[in-house]
Amino acid sequence: MITSDPTSIKIGKQSSERRDQEMVSVVIPCYNEERFIDKALRQLADQYDAKYYEIIVVDGQSEDRTREVIAQFMSEHPQLSVFVVENPARNIPTALNLGVATARGNIVARMDAHAVPSSGYVRRCVEVLQKSDVGVVGMPCHVQPGANTLMAKAVAQAVSHSFGIGDASYRLQKGGALQESVDTVAFACFRKELWVELGGFDESLLTNEDYDFNYRVRRSGREVLLDRSGHCDYFARSTLKGLAAQYLRYGGWKAEMVRRRPGSIKLRHLVAPTFVISLVVLSLLGFFWQVGWWLLAVELVFYFSIALFAGSQATRKAKESWAMIMLMPVVFATIHLTWGSSFLLSLSGLRSKP
Repeated sequence: MITSDPTSIKIGKQSSERRDQEMVSVVIPCYNEERFIDKALRQLADQYDAKYYEIIVVDGQSEDRTREVIAQFMSEHPQLSVFVVENPARNIPTALNLGVATARGNIVARMDAHAVPSSGYVRRCVEVLQKSDVGVVGMPCHVQPGANTLMAKAVAQAVSHSFGIGDASYRLQKGGALQESVDTVAFACFRKELWVELGGFDESLLTNEDYDFNYRVRRSGREVLLDRSGHCDYFARSTLKGLAAQYLRYGGWKAEMVRRRPGSIKLRHLVAPTFVISLVVLSLLGFFWQVGWWLLAVELVFYFSIALFAGSQATRKAKESWAMIMLMPVVFATIHLTWGSSFLLSLSGLRSKP
């Protein structure tokens, strides 16, 4: 699992300090994030008492101005403990393990350079952990456009719509109870001793490491809690090419996780692969039985009709021009086809790890 032995890391005794003054460590994996890291750091700066608070940026040897931006932030916030840890492996699970291993805090907040938490995000998560027996707590993820273009806005809407990503509660902006038990959250807070107990993040899973960690939390009998009193803004990919590459990677690594932990699969994970299978089967069937092509045509008309309807919902919600509606089916199809195809090819062994 993790490279270093987590059991060798000493955990400070909570009895030596008041529970409302537990040390909190924010861990941020980072690589070439000069556009976003400053926003994330500035929003995190006042989230907790500086005497009991630190921010650890685990940098994968960035080649842009990321380090300069971090250094500038540090010079402007001398009262705050900010550290940079080297991550030569340049992958997220290794970055998380390096950061948590370095952390002095009893409580760890896993954040992201692409994410900007709402005011009070960290303090609220800490309060929930202190007042309950949950294993992990996080808040909804509000997806924002990665650029000021119509395509970027369409991508942001697609990856936060139920037609695009299914019933992933932390991605969907909806009403209901303030707190909800869920299968996973994106940017979570947890106790360092839980990370030690579970053996850290699985460094062989280069994507889905959060879902895998939360799955093991639930398997240990603890709850993964979504608290809706705040949120985290996350900046999505801004181009169709970037989105396709992201979901090719997601689908392939989800298949790898399912191969290792079959019990982790959810119904939403099967929808896109089933759609891809149906397209292939009906296309091939048409060569022998023409009805197959008619069924394929009906399926595609049905799919794009739903995609247009979902796109119109997303366009109205975003208060964008109606031109975005025509982009939405293309974006939805990109998500479903790349994720579903990569999942199937990887699960069958026809495609190597992404």
